[in-house]
Amino acid sequence: MRTGPGRSGFRASLVKLIVFIRTTLERGLQMHMANELLSVPVAVGTLGAAAAGVGFVCQKAKTEITSDKFALMGIMGAFVFAAQMVQLPLPLMPGTSGHLVGAVLLAIILGPYAGAIAISSVVIVQCLIFQDGGLLALGCNIINMALMPSFLGYWVYRHFAVSGTSQWRVYSGSIVASLIALVAGAVLVPIEAAVSGVLSVPFYTFLLTMVGVHLIIGIVEGLITAAVLVYLRQVRPDIIAECAVNSARLSKPAVYMTIIAATVVIGAGLSHFASSLPDGLEWSYAERPDEPEFTAIISNESHAVAAVEDFQSRYSALPDYTIRGGAFGQSGPVEAVEAGAGWQSFAAVSGSAATMGLIWLVAWLLRTRNGGQDAPRAD
Repeated sequence: MRTGPGRSGFRASLVKLIVFIRTTLERGLQMHMANELLSVPVAVGTLGAAAAGVGFVCQKAKTEITSDKFALMGIMGAFVFAAQMVQLPLPLMPGTSGHLVGAVLLAIILGPYAGAIAISSVVIVQCLIFQDGGLLALGCNIINMALMPSFLGYWVYRHFAVSGTSQWRVYSGSIVASLIALVAGAVLVPIEAAVSGVLSVPFYTFLLTMVGVHLIIGIVEGLITAAVLVYLRQVRPDIIAECAVNSARLSKPAVYMTIIAATVVIGAGLSHFASSLPDGLEWSYAERPDEPEFTAIISNESHAVAAVEDFQSRYSALPDYTIRGGAFGQSGPVEAVEAGAGWQSFAAVSGSAATMGLIWLVAWLLRTRNGGQDAPRAD
């Protein structure tokens, strides 16, 4: 049989695709983009777009941040930060895990503008303090994980479940909204990498894996989102944006304390289930000396990107949610790894607190600019 350059090239691409999918599914696939996935021009452009988007969101949100929503924004943002640290095994994909993104949940509870502020704050804290997501990729991560899913997910959910609808519609609306929102955000990752010119495999290879895995993650996220919404609709429905007061069983302070307690339990306890291995996105493009047959899908030789990566590695307070070697009595990287479990709980709780503080700071500034006045409300 004749084998020309085209056939051999196709075969090489097919082998690369199979290896890529296999190794990706062995790890948790997430949407936090690293510095290596972008060129500097794309990073600068997306950071500018994200800044403009967040600015627009803040401008729209300042008239709707009541004292109740002010409190809830920080509490829910902290909850989502802690929840994102828990890796969940995905059904139908053994050995694969993912985590809650939370943008759709926050948008439904807080409204899309306040929700986008809250989830953007989560992404910013993860990047600046914990080196979760590249500094150059901060704009992309805000767009992919905060702005896009907040508004798209909220719009989809509103077409399925509104005030007074059945629990079935809440569940179906949450799942469909999470599916569409997460997949839309996941699709942007390979597009941004392709525009950056750093892909060493065909675009569809990266796209296929991102979409396939995030379909499963979207279902899991939808179920979690629905469970939280059903609980809130039962105990205090007026906490959810656009829901009227209807047979409230708990006071708002009681609900807030319940969410705070859940945040501490998740952060201090369940976060131990977070995978200590690289996430699927990072694992997919990283070079592997122990697997010489694997060809990395990313080729980025930019010195500027390397410099930013080095800067972020040096100055992140708790890189990868653990303690840096040489800090707080740690003498080096070995001790840092051995102390990982305790420091991971510390990172989860302190990160949740930092997220809450950042959200409250932004919300306070917006309320101050708006005169700090609430619209009339009924309790």
